[in-house]
Order: sequence, then structure tokens, then C-alpha cells
Amino acid sequence: MNTRKKSLPPQVSARLPRYYRVLRGMIGEDKLRTSSGEFLARRMLLTPSQVRQDFSYLGGVGTQGYGYNVKDLYSAVGARIGIPMNYGAIIVCRDLRFALMLASDECFTARGVRLRAAFTDGGDLSASELRGDLSLMKKMPLPEDCMPTYARASHYCERQCAEGDPVSVALLCCERGEAAEAAAALAASGVRGIWNFTGEPITPEGISVLDVNFTDALLSLCCEITAGDMPDADGERPAVGASEADADRHSGNKNTNDDDSPVRGGRKGGID
Repeated sequence: MNTRKKSLPPQVSARLPRYYRVLRGMIGEDKLRTSSGEFLARRMLLTPSQVRQDFSYLGGVGTQGYGYNVKDLYSAVGARIGIPMNYGAIIVCRDLRFALMLASDECFTARGVRLRAAFTDGGDLSASELRGDLSLMKKMPLPEDCMPTYARASHYCERQCAEGDPVSVALLCCERGEAAEAAAALAASGVRGIWNFTGEPITPEGISVLDVNFTDALLSLCCEITAGDMPDADGERPAVGASEADADRHSGNKNTNDDDSPVRGGRKGGID
């Protein structure tokens, strides 16, 4: 069996976090064995052949005639994502309340990412403070001559890198006008990836950036709602709660009941 892992195409890399979440849910439901043709493909809104192709990049997972051991698959996907690396992360956000809201989310600790510190205009919080009762945190004004939030964060990252415990991820939420400068400072201090909440495109050299734009997300949702309200070729609008059969009748799709046919009602390769 060839267990060599192949280089991941961007579209497969983008799907791995959702695979990880779906597999985590399956373990919680005590579904410990699966084949690409049933439960997993339906949950992912993909075809079974696409799921098998994606898993071929993991190297040596699955057994012909048996399918996939869900726990082994979960571990393989997690390893390819980098969960065992236990990456360190910081929050760089001028608004203390928003930073505390982000810090309270289990997306860090539950996914093996260590939240090490938060830097805000209301004060800087250490890892131990972030593990405490965040609801009790009070805004403490900083001195007027204090360095900008991102500058304090980059100095912290430089110290951590020098001590052999680098920060890999920075969640950045600052003013748009300082986004590029903040990103460059963080990249220079050893940060390898920026989760960009600024709403401003940033292109620091040599590191990964994931943009989160709330405005674009909201307008995309509005666009989908509007598309659902548009009349079809017969001048009819789809009824709320219309059945799949009705949807197929209006769109001209045929239900072939073929396991390798695209899953209806979802986008091929869709990501949550």
C-alpha cells in the first residue's frame, strides 16, 4: 500500500477543516466506521468519488471492502491540518470586548491551538488571565505614550521566538489604516499566519493569510436569499420548504439514485 502523502491542492486543503468537524461529530455519535459512499459523503455534500479522491492525499487511509475507521481518519485529517503541532496564537484587537469574545470561543483550545495572549487598547492579557473568568475583565486605560497594540504584540512575538517558543498565528482586528503595517510587523516577528478580521486586504510576504470579511459574508447571504426569490423560467418562485422533487421539477434535474451523482441541495465542494 502506498502511504506517501501527496501535496494538497488548495480546494482539498480548504475542505479538511470541515472533514475534521464532521468526523469529530461522527465519533461523538459512536459512528466508528464509514464508507465514502454513504454517511460521510452526504454530510460533506460531495460525491463519494470526490471524498475518496480527497482522502487519497492523506496516504494509506481506508481498506478496500471495509471502508474507513473513523478515529484513524480523524487522526489523519488532524495531522494534515497540523493539530498535533499545538500552534501558539495571539489576539491583536483594539476593542477589549471583542477580543474577550473571541478569546472565550472554544475554537482555540478545542482544536489544539494555544491562545497565549491578547493585546488591546484596554490592556494586554496573559495566557493565565485568558483562562480566568473573562466576564470579570475590566477596561484599564493604557498610558497615552504606549506603543500601538500591534507593536506591543510584535515585540511579544519577537521575545517568544528568541526563547524558542514562537507564536505561529495572530488574529488581527485593527483599524483598516494600520492593517498593512500591523501585518508586516507581525510577519517580521516570526508569525506564520494571520487570521485577518480587519476587512482590509493584506499581503505580508512569506506568510499565510485568511481573510474574514463580515460585510462580504452578509452580502453573500443576501445574494443567496435574493436568488431564492427570483422567479424561474415558468415565472414561479420556489415555495419555502419546497420538496426536493419540486426543486428537481423546476430545475429539470433527474434523480438517478446513483451513489456517484452530485448531492442535491448543496454546492459541490461547499465549505461551511
